[in-house]
Amino acid sequence: MERLQQITHYIRTVASDGRLKPIHIALSFALCNGWIASQFQQPYRVSRKGLMQASRIRSKATYHKVIKDLQSYGYLKYYPSYHPKNASQVIIIARNELLVKRNV
Repeated sequence: MERLQQITHYIRTVASDGRLKPIHIALSFALCNGWIASQFQQPYRVSRKGLMQASRIRSKATYHKVIKDLQSYGYLKYYPSYHPKNASQVIIIARNELLVKRNV
């Protein structure tokens, strides 16, 4: 039940943040889907290609900009893998202090 509350809070916070554009929300929801699929592991592995397909992002530059924005806004921690065979890692920040960070 705690995980359900965390994901619900995360989605509500993302959806209500005025700084985020639809592309940020799409990538956030793709990341949430990956988090659920990994059974809420922290960190969990993601592929750029898979996230780009799920969020309908076509440009690598846009993908990296949106990931950077989400990280700077405090929604996630992103650990890129520069090796083509190894997946990058993401930590979703879905705790209640996310709301406090956003309002600072």
